[in-house]
Amino acid sequence: MKLIDVRTKNEYDSGHIQGAMNCDIIKMMEGVFPDVDKNEEVCLYCESGNRSMMAKCMMEEVGFKNVIDRGSIDNLK
Repeated sequence: MKLIDVRTKNEYDSGHIQGAMNCDIIKMMEGVFPDVDKNEEVCLYCESGNRSMMAKCMMEEVGFKNVIDRGSIDNLK
């Protein structure tokens, strides 16, 4: 399972869940997705849950098969 923080790099740098990789949702909007096998389980989070929900939809549209929206970073702490 890959844990992905879809917040900005500044937000990620100011504090993130240990082991999470950063992939800013803005990059996803530009067509740049995390370098992860599309069949691997991927869990997303952001600050409030809005961006992770959007990222989940975008990732599924490009073929990611097992994407889970974990909502806000506070849900994971």
